[in-house]
Amino acid sequence: MSVEYLIFNRFIRQKNTGYTRPVVRIALFGVILSCIVMIFSICISFGFKNEVSRQVFGFSGHLRIGHYQTSSVQAPEPIDRDAVDWGAIVGAESARPTKGAQTAPLRQFHKQAFATQIGLIKTDIYNHGIQLKGVDQDYDFSFFESCLVEGHIPDLTDSITSNDVLISRTLAQKLHLELGDKLRTYFVNNDDVRARAFTISGIYESGFTTFDEKMIIGDLRHIQRLNGWDADEVGGFEIVLPNSAIRNLNEQARMFDSFLPFDLVAIPITSDFPEIFNWLDLMDMNVVVILVIMALVVAISLISVFVVMIIEKTNEIGIFKTMGMSLATLRRIFVWKVMYIAGKGLLIGNFIGLALCWIQKTYPIIKLDPAVYYIKHIPIQFEWSWLIFCNIGTLAIVLLAVLLPSIAIGKIKEAEAVKFA
Repeated sequence: MSVEYLIFNRFIRQKNTGYTRPVVRIALFGVILSCIVMIFSICISFGFKNEVSRQVFGFSGHLRIGHYQTSSVQAPEPIDRDAVDWGAIVGAESARPTKGAQTAPLRQFHKQAFATQIGLIKTDIYNHGIQLKGVDQDYDFSFFESCLVEGHIPDLTDSITSNDVLISRTLAQKLHLELGDKLRTYFVNNDDVRARAFTISGIYESGFTTFDEKMIIGDLRHIQRLNGWDADEVGGFEIVLPNSAIRNLNEQARMFDSFLPFDLVAIPITSDFPEIFNWLDLMDMNVVVILVIMALVVAISLISVFVVMIIEKTNEIGIFKTMGMSLATLRRIFVWKVMYIAGKGLLIGNFIGLALCWIQKTYPIIKLDPAVYYIKHIPIQFEWSWLIFCNIGTLAIVLLAVLLPSIAIGKIKEAEAVKFA
């Protein structure tokens, strides 16, 4: 066992006395609290981005293919189902998310035809504007199945047009509607008002009020008949990409564009909802600022501990230097002591922070206003690579921070230090 490790081990077992004790306790508390804040910042940030993005993608897919003049609200011109050479796209290489990254065939993307129509629901008490989204049997209902609270998903496999629709609980409560009720809905097309009677087959609750307050899901064939379209004409296509291909939707959209006719365009869904995704991007900057501030708080707290320990151990430092101990060895002993406190604080902070995040993830305790935050509670996502990097980065910052004050050890003169008490 080396001498420096023996002395360090004695320092660890030795109880802090005098004015070192409160300083160490305050610094330890600061490390623990800062670690908890960093963990919450990372988990909540990634949770928000994942949950809000999942809901937007669940409603609208990752890419939307339509005419240049087509908005996300209503498609004025139909698109033929065979207008796009899907076979060529299937064999194409996906856009590279980063320069130099390997590419992979987009064989797993899912296309689903859709069309939208603005309408009005009329009840005995209220009139409410809605957007009917028509889909067919190829539509991926997995998102709506995950947030279905009553009834069932409309069955669109029959050759007969289905009158079943899916509405949100928000809309059902607002209009005092229940499962199985009839919806008297009116659509305007070329100054002609047309009525449709739908049946509520299912009620979902996503908590995303942007969509919940206006969207109902029904059979695409209703919109085709309202607009006088043929069976092979649709309003557009939604593209659902595999998780590995959604990091850069703009690049993916450009890849799809290269296979589309001149009058069609692939639009990333982030362009349809810029206010949402810009807000999510802004959260990244906020998290980075919080992490930097918390790391600096930890470093400053431990620098204070380091300085106080040097002052309190001046006598011992003088004795060790008199006995011939090298300056590098003395520095390592005190740096190890500070790093031990930092490691202990991070260990406790990680345990408490991860435990609190697990509780929030398993039993959502802290609620949010969906009208403001788009979701009903604070979401948590454990991003382990970021958490590990955060811990290692904090330790590295602390190590660099205490190296500078460790120079003070070399300024201590042996003769004066031995007399110091």
